[in-house]
Amino acid sequence: MKRRCAFTLVELLVVIAIIGVLVALLLPAVQSAREAARSSQCKSQLRQLALATLQYCDTHEGEFPNDWHVASGQASWIYTLAPFVENVDALRICPTDPLADERLKVRASSYVINNYLTAGALQAVHNLRQVESTHRTMLGFEIADDSPPDPQYEHSHAISWFNAGNVTAGIVLVKIEREIQINRHFKTSNYVFLDGHVETIPAEQIERWVDEEFDFARPQ
Repeated sequence: MKRRCAFTLVELLVVIAIIGVLVALLLPAVQSAREAARSSQCKSQLRQLALATLQYCDTHEGEFPNDWHVASGQASWIYTLAPFVENVDALRICPTDPLADERLKVRASSYVINNYLTAGALQAVHNLRQVESTHRTMLGFEIADDSPPDPQYEHSHAISWFNAGNVTAGIVLVKIEREIQINRHFKTSNYVFLDGHVETIPAEQIERWVDEEFDFARPQ
């Protein structure tokens, strides 16, 4: 009789275990690569929105876009920039935003404008020509994950983050994290500056700035 060659049950279990270990080792690398790609796309979108903002300012004698309070009825500050981009809907949603689909449906955005730079805030710098250092001035942030998918949540309240009451109560970081996500891309987030460049800043850097009472959103 011919001897049949086959895996024993033990050998089969060993092979399955080895495959499981290899998958466990490779999965984090695959997830990291995917998130790096999504973060890169997010940065590209923010950069295009910043360039559109500069074009808007050029055609409005330096004035910054209106926010929801001024432009009541418009879906978002980003739609003010629609004439200056090819497809605003392709830019307004971060691919890592957990509420991406919901925001897309209601014409909201994954990005909030710094209200230090809007026409609607009384304490804001309303005109590009008033900003001394555009490469050090933040234009916008990534919206907080749990911020409602509603177009009216399209601007931060950065002007009030570091007010005396919040600083005294030690709740500055709480106020910030209610509005912007500081750890969306592997404990970092993307921040777009007024000159058009985008920086990926770790959450721990934002926390240090809060501890130092450095109002990082204030125009420089």
